Amino acid sequence: MALFCAIVQGHYKRRTGARNSAEQVTNTCLKGVLVAISIPIFTSLLEKSRDAVTLSNIRAAYAEVQTTYLTANGANATGKDGNQTITYTADKNTVSVSNVVSKGTAAGLAGTDQLPFTVDNSITGKDGMGGKAATNWTVTFTYTTDDDGNVTGVSVAANPGA
Repeated sequence: MALFCAIVQGHYKRRTGARNSAEQVTNTCLKGVLVAISIPIFTSLLEKSRDAVTLSNIRAAYAEVQTTYLTANGANATGKDGNQTITYTADKNTVSVSNVVSKGTAAGLAGTDQLPFTVDNSITGKDGMGGKAATNWTVTFTYTTDDDGNVTGVSVAANPGA
């Protein structure tokens, strides 16, 4: 209340002069601490976003693969979608998609448990698709079927592509 009264009566004047050295040092130190705290947080969020982009690219390739597998009618087929080439090999029961882009992270790819198929180390490892940034990969999906031809599982592997 006393401060309010002082402001109203004009006794309190805002300081307009330059800051002294102690204030400047304190201000600089506080900014440094805030930056030191924010850099690891930013880096971890950047890694997560790269993982999300790579997973999204793998899911998009899987959607293309599913379409090719369902429409190939058991015959070998090759098609193009933009810069990607999709190849179905009937005797091996595999579908490959070339030029799948990986954003890669230093620790390898996280979050593959969200994918609807089995993923091997060529995708998740730091030396695989999940660890090498901005490279194109050929992703091969292998379909496992029972004696009646029903799909029982899908697994995926990746190789550095052209």
